[in-house]
Amino acid sequence: MHAKFRYVKARAYSSTANLGPGFDVFGLALDAYYDEVELSLEHSKGSDITIEVSSNQNASTDTIPLAVEQNSAGLALKSMVKDFNINDTLKVRITKGIPVGYGLGSSAASAVAAVRALDALYDLNLDTNTLIKYSALGEVASANVAHYDNVAASMLGGFVIVRDEPFNAIRFEPQRI
Repeated sequence: MHAKFRYVKARAYSSTANLGPGFDVFGLALDAYYDEVELSLEHSKGSDITIEVSSNQNASTDTIPLAVEQNSAGLALKSMVKDFNINDTLKVRITKGIPVGYGLGSSAASAVAAVRALDALYDLNLDTNTLIKYSALGEVASANVAHYDNVAASMLGGFVIVRDEPFNAIRFEPQRI
């Protein structure tokens, strides 16, 4: 698989989930904060991912792991790299804008931005349900299980309902008042 670009940047917004009786089913995107992921092709030899993390004034990076398997963005990317036979060295720069540990979907947003970036970098043209599934794999790094509620809200915006069998994420646009 060959990259279409050498560099892309993607943004994903905060979210909240576990809303009332919709535990792990409902999610709501919030435009209060966002994470950005810059993904660059370092060279075309070997398959490796390196992660750097910085923050804007809203978020601390003290607890963000840099090891690929322990980072939500890194773990999501690792799965995609394997599945699409990408044999390039990739550099991931995550700029945290979502405060960590406040229930705002910080790990989900990083994974969503990373998955969107890789999709664009290699012109994969994946559908949103597939992007959500890859993003949810990143949640295993922080929650030990793939959660769809926050990643679906961050990916689609608005209010989302996620169904497992068959998998589908449905977006509803809340009315503005």
